[in-house]
Formats: sequence, structure tokens, C-alpha cells
Amino acid sequence: MSSIKVEFANTLRGFAALSVIIAHYFGVFWVARPAVSGLINAPELPLTQYAVPSYISFVNTFPIFNFGAFGVALFFVISGFVIPFSFKKIGGLAFMANRVLRIFPTYIVGFSVTILAVYCSTQYFGGSWPYTSSEVLIHYVPGLRDLLWSRDIDGIIWTLEVELKFYLVCAIIAALIRRGSLLVFVAPTLIAIASVVLSGKLDLWGATNAGLYVKAIAFVYPAKYLVFMFIGVAFHYMNAERISHAAGYLVVGTLFIVFSALWYSGPTASSFYLVWSYAAALLLFSFAYAFPAAFKANPVFDFFANISYPLYVIHGVAGYVALRILLELGVKAWVSLIVVTCCSFLLAWIIHKVIEAPSQKAGKKLAALITRQGLEESQLPARNL
Repeated sequence: MSSIKVEFANTLRGFAALSVIIAHYFGVFWVARPAVSGLINAPELPLTQYAVPSYISFVNTFPIFNFGAFGVALFFVISGFVIPFSFKKIGGLAFMANRVLRIFPTYIVGFSVTILAVYCSTQYFGGSWPYTSSEVLIHYVPGLRDLLWSRDIDGIIWTLEVELKFYLVCAIIAALIRRGSLLVFVAPTLIAIASVVLSGKLDLWGATNAGLYVKAIAFVYPAKYLVFMFIGVAFHYMNAERISHAAGYLVVGTLFIVFSALWYSGPTASSFYLVWSYAAALLLFSFAYAFPAAFKANPVFDFFANISYPLYVIHGVAGYVALRILLELGVKAWVSLIVVTCCSFLLAWIIHKVIEAPSQKAGKKLAALITRQGLEESQLPARNL
């Protein structure tokens, strides 16, 4: 992959991080007050006392466009695009070990920030602690919560659960990805078919078999996003010249149609309007892929790209708590937003330097060790039976 291609993906990651911040601090906090109240365990922000500022209303002018969904969609398609490069030197097991070390340490620290923020909010507003110990402990291990039907505490873990499932699928088909085989696109096809079949069983299992229902939902809910992430894989194949651009865009279009159909017909059909934001993200990614020179690296977006993951895991609940308390103390809304946003950037940068970057290095070393051991074992002479 040329350096300019790396730059365009990195720049888009910075776009995605900023989009999510805008969505939550300039959108959700003000227009989804009951939901925020539940997340931070505090009284709902009174609309009569704290009206929505005009600049917040302006940001939310377009009802079919959601900054949060747009940012998440960018993250998903970027993952689909860059993940296949990992399999040039390592196999599926080494890849998963690398990914676990890249994701878990930073998330554990970020979720600890979230729990601390909820505790501070609970104490400040005189509430009672809303979560059980098991709910908190389960949340510390991304990938368990949806399988165990436990509550979502931070509002963002669902995206990591989707990412981890995508990594697992990629690890399973690692050999196909390494060879550049078009058979990799059988995976999203099978995922879509299985999702449709299981969706048809949800009503029955919901009434008769809670265990099967939970497991089915844990598959059906992320299935459409997994299909969407393979759009990034299609762009990877075009970039690697494994497939022509004409055929590649046909695959992209087909996958997006399947993704949309799964959303429209699935259990989350009520949020189907968010598909427009995913379409906007795909349009931006396609434009950046076609004109990467327009998305060259620059210090601003490089910074946001570098802190994008820790920023994502710490900004939500902690930011809501800080905003809620600052407003309660009489600080003006625009001052509160500036202070909280800047503090989120600073904390994310610290976590990136202290936790994320070292864990990334450790992940690479572990992946290299597993790969080297695998090669050594494969070169051992076969034992006589």
C-alpha cells in the first residue's frame, strides 16, 4: 500500500473521531436528555432551565444525517480496508492476539474512566449506584456483554463488539485474505443469509426460549455491520489490484444494498433512517479513495487519528457527566463545551501515550513471536509413526 493510501485512511480516521465528538457533545447531550440521564445516573437536564443553544440546533439541522452514525460508519469501512494488510505477515491466531492487546488495555482504562464518572455523578446528585458488580465486570471484557445479555453502561461498547466479531471472521478466513481470493466475499454472503434465517426465529424464541433468543440477537444485531465492513475489504482488493475497479464497485454496491436490506427488515428497523449517514460515510470514503492526494497527512488530523480510539472510549459518559455538573454549577454552555472537549482530547492523548502505544507495540511483538513459533514448528521434521 502506498504511503498516500495510508495517509488518506488515517485522515478519515481523524474525521470519524471528530464526527463522534460532535454527535455526542453537540447532539445527544442536548436532544436525548432521558437517555443521557440514564447513562450518567443523574436527574434529566431540565429543558426549561437549560434550553438548547441556537448553535446546537444548527448542528442538528439535517434530520436524515447523524454525525455519530457517520463517524462509526467511517470507522467500520476503514477497518475493513486496513485489516487485510495485517495478514501479509501473520496468520489468524497471531492477528487475534495482536488485536486483543491493541483493544483491551485501552478499553479497560477508558471504561474505568466511565465508571469513575458515573460514581462522581451519583455522589454529586445524591443517587444510588445503578449497576451490579457482575454488570461492571462483564463490561470490562468486550465481546461478553451482548452474549450474556448484560446492560450497556458506556453506550459505545457495541461498536467494539462488532469490530471483534469482524476480526474473528477475518482470522477464520485469513488464508483466503492472504491469497487475495475472491472467496472472502462468501463470508458476508453467509452472514447475511444466517441473519435472515435467525431473524425469522426471533419472535418465536423470544416467547419460548430466552437462551436461543439472546444468542440469535447477539448474531443478528451486528450482522448488518459485518456486511458493511466487507465494503472496506472490497476497496482493499481494488487497491491491491486483486479485482478491477468496475467489479470492485459492483461488489461495494451489492454489499451496501444487502446491508440496507438487513437493517430495514431486521429487529432494529426503527433506526433505518441512519442508513443515510452510512451512505454519506461510504461516499466520503469512495471520494477519498479516488482522490487520496486531497486527504494527505496533516498534523491536525494525524493527532485526532492517533487519539481516535482512546478518545472514543472515554469521551461519552465522562463528557456527559462533566457537562451536566458544569451546567449545574452555572457555567455557560459554550464554555462548558470548550472545557469538556479540550479535556477529552488531553485525556485521550495521555491514554494514547501511556497505554495505547505501548500495548500496540506489545501486540506486534506477540504476533511476531506466535508467527515465528508457527514457522519453526512447520519446519520441524515429521515424526515417524
